[in-house]
Amino acid sequence: MNKEHKEQLKRYEEKEQELERAIAIVREQRREYINQHNLNRVNDNAEET
Repeated sequence: MNKEHKEQLKRYEEKEQELERAIAIVREQRREYINQHNLNRVNDNAEET
């Protein structure tokens, strides 16, 4: 494998790690939003919106 291929693979791996960190942040923000607004409650009498 030549240097160019190794560098390109490294860039892909770095981008993948960056995106995985971003996904983790968004998931945590979503969990916090759900908790703050009590959206995780089950209410059998409520209609879905």
